[in-house]
Amino acid sequence: MKKGVTVVVSAAVAAGVWQAAAMFVGEPEFMPSVPRLLRTLAELAASGSFYVSAGATIGRGVAGMLLSLGVALGLAGLLARFERLEGVVRPLLAVMRSVPVVSFILLALIFLHAESIPLLIGFLTMFPLLTENLAKGMRSLRKEWSAMAGLFRIGRLNRAAQIVYPQLKPFLYSGLASAAGFGWRAVIMGEVLSQCSFGIGSEMKRAQAFIAVPELLAWTVVAVLIGFLTDKGIGRLARCNVPVFYASASRSFAGGQEVWKGAEVKLSDVSYLYAVKALSCRFEAGKIYGLSAPSGSGKTTLLNLINGTLTPVAGTVEADRRRGIASLFQEPELLPHLTVQENVALPLASLYTKQEAAARALEALRCAEADDLAACRPDTLSYGQQQRVALARALAYPSSLLLMDEPFKGLDEALCRRIIARLRDRQKEKGQTVLFASHQKEELELLADEVFVLPSSYFRLFQPCALSSTSPPSRPVR
Repeated sequence: MKKGVTVVVSAAVAAGVWQAAAMFVGEPEFMPSVPRLLRTLAELAASGSFYVSAGATIGRGVAGMLLSLGVALGLAGLLARFERLEGVVRPLLAVMRSVPVVSFILLALIFLHAESIPLLIGFLTMFPLLTENLAKGMRSLRKEWSAMAGLFRIGRLNRAAQIVYPQLKPFLYSGLASAAGFGWRAVIMGEVLSQCSFGIGSEMKRAQAFIAVPELLAWTVVAVLIGFLTDKGIGRLARCNVPVFYASASRSFAGGQEVWKGAEVKLSDVSYLYAVKALSCRFEAGKIYGLSAPSGSGKTTLLNLINGTLTPVAGTVEADRRRGIASLFQEPELLPHLTVQENVALPLASLYTKQEAAARALEALRCAEADDLAACRPDTLSYGQQQRVALARALAYPSSLLLMDEPFKGLDEALCRRIIARLRDRQKEKGQTVLFASHQKEELELLADEVFVLPSSYFRLFQPCALSSTSPPSRPVR
């Protein structure tokens, strides 16, 4: 509301200054008063040619913007992926930004048809700005969110709408706002110089030829209004979020409980850079395993090798990844533009209808004692609350394998005990294979059926670990 008042006040001040200047000059044909200017605008709006000309300019501007955006998206993706290509293209974009618009127009007049020149000029003006902004945005995309989307098998449409688009939004709309500001001026300038049949620039040129100053100024006001409304429209679009897309019908799984049935995990002579060397071990289906080691000793690396986020440089990892892997990461990795319930329901969107996904999400939130946070945004939560939401997301996702990296960080002892009790009851019911990393002895004792102690010397000095492929040499907790 305050912004609207500011705009009205600014317009009133500008009109007052213009009226005072017109009265001082005293030449209404060369500097019309505000009432005369408004009458001219009304006369233009009453004529059929007004809408044809305004529509032609708007059409060229929108077409130029969409064309620029489409090409910029493709090129920005290549620039973000190939650094060497960016070194070649960036100077060309800088040249395109630096060349005066009138130079493009004069060259185009030699080679092109007049009607196509404004569209081309709009494209050449907007394209460099959009490309550079989008390339910056694509380079800043969080790999952790992409990994999360891959593990939970989030569909392509939701990946684009909920993972990629929200991260590109600031770059996209700031680029569009800047490009539109330059683009409208360039399109109208192209119309003026190419003398198109219809267009705001063409009408301004005709008014100038007949020294019809009030009409020329009226068309200028129209051009300013179009630019203003475009800027407001872009700002409104930037505030909109794309909804999550859910399945039209819930998927039916054969055997019901089989979707949760635990799967065996087997590593054979697995090595990964400096962290793991010739590791062989087997985790039986339907059991809870705790991975114990000091911080920085490779627990996260081992979990990432199992879930496929990391690829071993040698050896093989056998794990059931067909339906995705329910995962709790080192950090919550929640999407800030979604509510807590939507964050938990997002991995379920390709499997269930909106109603069923929401119900399953709420059930998982209750398990993590976070159902009272369902309508909150992640940035309003403490770290411990975010951790519980991330835990609920992993619990809600139907998978034969559940991997958790330090699942109880930020939780107090009493809450941790209650959640662990629910996790054990849940695992007995569903039969998932569960692997979780922790360096807290109490968490391991309460939750794990068996504990693998991974000494730091193994990961740091590449000493082979004596984990058997038939029976794990672990210290049974129970």
